[in-house]
Amino acid sequence: MKAKQKVDIISAIFLTLIAVVLLILPQFKILTMRYIIVSVYIMYAIINLIRFLITIKSKDYEGLHYTLASIVAIIINLVIDLSSPRYLSLGLFCWISLVSLSKLKKIDYYHDKRDRMWKFAIADLLIFLITGILACMNLFYSTSVQILIIGFFFLINGILEIFDPIMKSLIAHS
Repeated sequence: MKAKQKVDIISAIFLTLIAVVLLILPQFKILTMRYIIVSVYIMYAIINLIRFLITIKSKDYEGLHYTLASIVAIIINLVIDLSSPRYLSLGLFCWISLVSLSKLKKIDYYHDKRDRMWKFAIADLLIFLITGILACMNLFYSTSVQILIIGFFFLINGILEIFDPIMKSLIAHS
């Protein structure tokens, strides 16, 4: 396994751990949505920026794109009123849209290089979009349920991020 793939797996594990912590928060009655969602985006931005800086020589800008998407989401979520589920859904959907564009760019990169990884990347994008849209549609419950829904969405995203370097390694060795 290449060093870049190891860095990608480690960063994906950290992103998955953030989702697990997010799932635990309602048990401790931590229900302030603005602080929670902005904190998650800040963690995503930091982890992906570190991932980008470590793997900058591989010319993979996905970490930078995720960082920029998270910064835009932070700004959006600081400006809008998150007490309304409609605006919370809108903020999450904006982040999902920006990250989807990054994933689509990576699919195009794989396809241009005639890498078989593009098929997995399409499945990854579709699962990401379906779970993201389902998460956005189901944010009209109490705050604790909203946190759980967002936590499960980020957990699925973290797991998808773990599969990406593993599949890249498996396809490269076959």
